[in-house]
Amino acid sequence: MLVRIAFAVLTIPGMLAVDVAAARQIPGLSTPAPTTAPATSPAPTATAATPAPLPDPLGRETPRGCVFGFIRAAQDEKYSVAVKYFEPPARRVHYAPEDEEELAAQLLTLLNQSFAGPLDFISTNPTGRLDDGLPPDQEKLSNALGTSTDLPIFLVRREDEQGRMLWYFARSTLVQVPQAYEALQFPTFEKKIPATLVEHRLLSMPLWQWLAMALFIPVSLLLGRLLTFVSGLARMYYRKSNSLPIIARKPFFSLGPATLAFAVLIHYAFVNSIGTSLLYRLYYRRVVWVILTVAFYWILTRITRAISERAAASFTRRGMLAERSIVSLMRRFIEVVILLFVILLVLHGFGVNVTAALAGVGIGGLALGLGAQKTFENLFGGVSILFDKAVQVGDSCKINNQVGTVEDIGLRSTRLRTTERTLLTIPNGTMATATIENLRFRDKFLCQQTVRLRYDLSPDHVSYVLEQIRNLLRDDPKVEDSTARVQLVKFADYALEVEIYGYILEPDYATYLESQEALFLRVMECIEKAGAVVALSTAQTTFVMQDDKWVDTEKTDRKSVV
Repeated sequence: MLVRIAFAVLTIPGMLAVDVAAARQIPGLSTPAPTTAPATSPAPTATAATPAPLPDPLGRETPRGCVFGFIRAAQDEKYSVAVKYFEPPARRVHYAPEDEEELAAQLLTLLNQSFAGPLDFISTNPTGRLDDGLPPDQEKLSNALGTSTDLPIFLVRREDEQGRMLWYFARSTLVQVPQAYEALQFPTFEKKIPATLVEHRLLSMPLWQWLAMALFIPVSLLLGRLLTFVSGLARMYYRKSNSLPIIARKPFFSLGPATLAFAVLIHYAFVNSIGTSLLYRLYYRRVVWVILTVAFYWILTRITRAISERAAASFTRRGMLAERSIVSLMRRFIEVVILLFVILLVLHGFGVNVTAALAGVGIGGLALGLGAQKTFENLFGGVSILFDKAVQVGDSCKINNQVGTVEDIGLRSTRLRTTERTLLTIPNGTMATATIENLRFRDKFLCQQTVRLRYDLSPDHVSYVLEQIRNLLRDDPKVEDSTARVQLVKFADYALEVEIYGYILEPDYATYLESQEALFLRVMECIEKAGAVVALSTAQTTFVMQDDKWVDTEKTDRKSVV
């Protein structure tokens, strides 16, 4: 009995432990959490983040940064920095610092003397160009052409001690530098000029090179003018031999776009031949590129203007004035397109991504279109005016109570020379919605005049005067017969009002005024011969009554016959 009790006491704790574990796995049942964590459970520790490598202070992350950094360091004679752009030697290979610095000086001389490729197109992508057929960790620049051998310049991408992927001048290129350097031929005239001009430098370039560049500017202009002058003589001979009109010759010392382009190209070739610094040649090349694009734009605008002037003259001879205005508008539009194209060329010459620039232009154009609605309204208004042929250059017209002659129809506005000789500028958007009265299409002018006869005239006398004036209008060849009339229209205060109405067949306003003046003088003469008197327009007129009656002999004879 005692043994059974002792066994039960010993098995109770185990049973309780089993019940607690089972209760934890039954949903809805839980046991209170312990108030303190076990002393043996370790505390969680945060994983330390690996710091990102710092950017390279020498800018070797891209091929272009590597090349430019080396040139700047070597040009400033910091050869100890320039050698850091060389590919690190392999293990167990050591190069003397003096030899490496000498190699940097030789490589810079090679680049300055005979580097053939432009620096603007070196990749700025950290991975380099992947479409050149080379391994991803290699980049080929161009060739530095020596006198006896070609030196391909390769860059390689390697990982440094800090885990950064950087670009270096490949050792395969560096081992060939001494041989290519010995093959170079340096200018012999450096030994003949003062040593001061060779030893002293301005912005890391010898003084004699700066002087040579400045002194060769007038020489290049003269050579460029000689080339254009000879080409002008050849063109003149061709036109003369083909019986074409001779173009007036310009003065010899005149600067044109072709002269400017030839002079810039000659000067650029001279600068390259004297071995100027590669870095400064890069900057100078950008200046040359801008000047050449300006000359290119200048030449194209001259061509477009010559073509438009010839077309406008042809349209003017045939009386096609609307087509002449359209040609002028198209010329301006083409010049704007050429200007945008030239700007894109300049940006491309400076290494700007033109595709991204065009995308930016598209977005900017949308914003510009929303903000410049009036400008586009004027532009399309000018186009609609020209194509509708509402007005043309040279037309006399009346626009919103303004009378004048159209002098120009531009992209934004139309210029009108008023009768007061002032120049009125009207936006094309306003012109498109304005009431335009074009006087050029007028083939005849209305002549409408009121003549006031005195009340002391008898009815027969008035009828005779009207008949005489009608006969006068009927006999005048300048007056349109179908519309001409002479009528007594009103018993006005102190006078009888007679209306003279008719169209004078003259399209020109000045000629119309002359014809109208001659007609009025004949009307006055007719009234005077008929014995009638024109009344004065005032109530203070004093009439002198006469006893004798007006007698019309023809009328009396006609009555007696009847």
